[in-house]
Amino acid sequence: LEELGKRRGLTIALSNRDEETLEPVLSFTVRYITRPQYSSLLIGVAHKLCDIYGNIAGQSETIDELFDKLRNQIHKECCVQKSLLRIVGQLDAICTMAEMAEEEE
Repeated sequence: LEELGKRRGLTIALSNRDEETLEPVLSFTVRYITRPQYSSLLIGVAHKLCDIYGNIAGQSETIDELFDKLRNQIHKECCVQKSLLRIVGQLDAICTMAEMAEEEE
């Protein structure tokens, strides 16, 4: 997938798939999209899959379930990232307060 992306062949490779050949790619994307070592690549793959196959919703129960799982995975990951950003903000505030307290002493 990474090499196809570099060679601008990802859209071609993902296009014109039937349920049997789309399912493994979509399953892999759902399973690994939140793993840091794969996320930068798989976000692009998920985007392409949604663009290419978004209009066929309702034609395959298996594919529909995988797209629902993908949506849920992405939603969960966004919630986790928002929580982490809040924690980083809180830590920054604590560190700033600690530095100010040290300077006053």
